[in-house]
Amino acid sequence: MEKKTTVAVAHSDADLGKPAEYSREQLDIVKQMIRDIADQTMGGVENIVKKGDKVLIKINTVIPCPANLGFTTDPRILQALIELLQEAGPSKIQIGERSAMGGDTLKAMDVCGIAEVARRTGAELCPFDNVPFDMYKIDRPISFNEFPVPRPVRDADVYIGVPKMKVHIHTTLTCALKIQFGNLPDYDWMVRCHRDDIYQKIVNLTRAANAKWFIVDSLYACQGNGPFSAYPHDLVKDFNTIYGGPDPVAVDTVCEALMDWENPGFNSPASPLAAAEGLGTNKMEEINVTGVPIDRVKRKFARQTTVLQGMFPNVFVVQGSVCEPGCRPVRMAFDQLYVEGTLAKLKRPVYIFTGLQFEDTSRIKDIDADVIVYGDCAKSVLDRFPNAKCFTSSEQFPNCTPIWANIPGIGIVDYVRSLVQTP
Repeated sequence: MEKKTTVAVAHSDADLGKPAEYSREQLDIVKQMIRDIADQTMGGVENIVKKGDKVLIKINTVIPCPANLGFTTDPRILQALIELLQEAGPSKIQIGERSAMGGDTLKAMDVCGIAEVARRTGAELCPFDNVPFDMYKIDRPISFNEFPVPRPVRDADVYIGVPKMKVHIHTTLTCALKIQFGNLPDYDWMVRCHRDDIYQKIVNLTRAANAKWFIVDSLYACQGNGPFSAYPHDLVKDFNTIYGGPDPVAVDTVCEALMDWENPGFNSPASPLAAAEGLGTNKMEEINVTGVPIDRVKRKFARQTTVLQGMFPNVFVVQGSVCEPGCRPVRMAFDQLYVEGTLAKLKRPVYIFTGLQFEDTSRIKDIDADVIVYGDCAKSVLDRFPNAKCFTSSEQFPNCTPIWANIPGIGIVDYVRSLVQTP
């Protein structure tokens, strides 16, 4: 069968330092790895960027998080990539991103080490909080068919995606397709279509970005309940592998193969949908994999789990009809609370009502517990427990899936911690 696209894989057994602590020699090894991938997939960096081009590099700095924790864009990858692209003489290189949950992107860029890379290389920080957006319309009967796109994305001559390699509790995978999520202006737009329609949203955002190339940041990677897993063993600090190519669907498919998952290209629902809509191929037999063989570097990555009931001490979940990527990821907060030991210290149980509740709530007996209502579908429970802690939509945080419940200071983690501290 004729191969449709090429994805190249590079690996090093050398000590490459840490994301925020590396030498010039270590950076040069990373730079050569990226150069090899550019040579094999595009015939050289000169076929990615031309002299005078405006380049937009889309990174992944979801929340303010020190680079050495390994969950956000690795400064080693970003600096090496920028230096490589500068050899082609672009007129401008911008580093673009919009942090999640309405966060301050410039602050995240600073904490995550991105601002320091910009200072070293002369690249321009481009937080999408502060740029104009233009509406993009897909004239078909699909979800999320009209949405804003940052003007720098559309104005760029070359858009390059630099996703982290992470298993993702919402979407199975975050890689070349999912990275476009950060091309939305605010919390409202990021949470629209955040249920089972999220996969169409990811595909549409990828179509609008019209990327030329992807290079996957996977020296450090994340398995299990990412994108910020609370379980220490979920952070893979020694993967020392980078891969990339021009086809985002093929890149995500190779990602699944490197995670040693069966049927790569069909585990994350966004991949077959993107392939069906013509954005690339999700069939390994149609991908020319060059460089280091997959079998040499692959390792079994744990998948995400959104099982809620019976998982945590002192936590009881009354689960109605729940969207898989919508309200089930309430589990992220309880993973953190479990790992840090807070749940074991609770003086009385916590009951969580989530999903569409079918029982007549007036018939629910009193319970000696603290009650949490999570997501708009469970709002009927407030008729029975009007003093419940409520994580649903509001004027400040619109749309039904309450992703804002993960915001430090006001989210579930801090609320449950307060229950332990209450005399």
